[in-house]
Amino acid sequence: MASRNRGCRLDIQILLITVCIFLGAVLYSSVGHGGASAYLAIMALFGLAPEQMKPAALTLNILVAGLGSWRYLRAGLFNFRLFWPLVLASAPMAFVGGSITLDARYYQPLVGMVLLYAAWHFFAAGREKALTHRPPPLFVLLLCGALIGLLS
Repeated sequence: MASRNRGCRLDIQILLITVCIFLGAVLYSSVGHGGASAYLAIMALFGLAPEQMKPAALTLNILVAGLGSWRYLRAGLFNFRLFWPLVLASAPMAFVGGSITLDARYYQPLVGMVLLYAAWHFFAAGREKALTHRPPPLFVLLLCGALIGLLS
């Protein structure tokens, strides 16, 4: 009987994680984001191990960001001039970052800091009223792409 209750609690936990991740995906994708920070936060709150969090968040982020990119492309809102430098710098650095294994005592605070920064930036950016902007210089795009790739 005890194993049956444990199985029921596990099923409820999986259902809650699934619902939370779905809601996070819907909210993030509605503004053009992949949602990796939401997936990582949800999985951390439910106590999943970093070894489970990383591939799950990456897979979900690729799926949601890919669907969002396809929709932006179809709507004519995709800027290839900005895209290519970011991809060229981020792809190799994502490989480098993926080969680095951090101990959980470093990984979790690092993820926490990145999530706090993302939340702060998300709310702060909502107050900005920039009507026009110029594309950043190529070296800035390459540097940002490399940093994004390494952190991802």
